[in-house]
Amino acid sequence: MEKTRDFKNIFKKLFKNIGNYLFPPQCPYCEKIIDSEQILCDECFHKIHFIHAPICYWCSVPLPIETDTGEKMLCPKCLSKRPFYDMARSAFIYDHFSRLLILKFKYYDRTDLRHVLVHYLLKAGVELFDKTDVVIPVPMYWLRRLKRQYNQSALLAELLAHKIHKEYSDSVLYRTHHTETQTHKTAKERKQNLKDAFQVRNINIIQGKHILLIDDVLTTGATAEACAKALKKNGAKAVYVLTIARAVKS
Repeated sequence: MEKTRDFKNIFKKLFKNIGNYLFPPQCPYCEKIIDSEQILCDECFHKIHFIHAPICYWCSVPLPIETDTGEKMLCPKCLSKRPFYDMARSAFIYDHFSRLLILKFKYYDRTDLRHVLVHYLLKAGVELFDKTDVVIPVPMYWLRRLKRQYNQSALLAELLAHKIHKEYSDSVLYRTHHTETQTHKTAKERKQNLKDAFQVRNINIIQGKHILLIDDVLTTGATAEACAKALKKNGAKAVYVLTIARAVKS
């Protein structure tokens, strides 16, 4: 049994080396050839603005202070009104560089980028995983899903759930109607645009459970709020949000 496992590992490594020789791995952003163990080339890696503490405990927005006190610090927005979700975390700041990477994944059929992006989600969401029971994606309206052929949030959520050994479901949340793109809308307009946009089915999957909700970008939090509200209304005990990027006001 042990010898069989050793042979499998040897052949697996051999085929991987042959594959890397015939098809050298490339940086998904600039397409420069990289080492097989790298995720991005060194130049592109240093262009990413990762989100580091100190951050708001609830919404993860970076706080304008230099020292992390270790306390549960909150941003002015969350101090004024607590979000419906229980905690949000994001890998990096949504800026010109991260936007182009996400757009490649989202609109240009670069579904292979899910492996790169989940690599960073695993780092950003580490404090959420032990609390999680079920991983679900922010849903896409069926007509838009038909047009695009895939839901980028579902690709991320399914792979992440596999990596952290948690239950995955894409049959809980659904969009009741087509909503206009949130781009260029104010916070108030985003909230109105998403009014009654999400409903829950298969309630037994989430009742009394801690849900990890996956999306690509957290901007004003309107989508995360609407989803969390629907999930908690139907019995979810807690809702955590994990996204690739987080918009930050300059």
